[in-house]
Amino acid sequence: EGEAPAERISTDSEEIARVLTSLDAATVLAGETNVPTISGFIPTAGPPATIVSTSSEVGPTASPIIARDAEVARIHAEEEIQGMIDRLDKSNDTVAKYLQEYQQFALDLSLEKKIELISN
Repeated sequence: EGEAPAERISTDSEEIARVLTSLDAATVLAGETNVPTISGFIPTAGPPATIVSTSSEVGPTASPIIARDAEVARIHAEEEIQGMIDRLDKSNDTVAKYLQEYQQFALDLSLEKKIELISN
């Protein structure tokens, strides 16, 4: 919270860019990596489940697990990005407020005071 607005904007923008450029969908879906976030890592799909035959037919059991884990990772990544966007919006609102106050202050200064401030 104590960060300057410009630093926070820069940090959040860099973090978004880093996350988006470091993700390779195939790698994430294959469970070979974790999704990086500000607060740590979101685990993605784990190793494929072992297929246990309970009858004469053998069916893959890993696909639903991988799909579910990939969906959970996608949801977490979306939530993290939305949080970054919300923080940027708040920071932009703060900057706009201070800019408006500065502009009003400048309008309220007399010509004499403006000359004095420029001269110093």
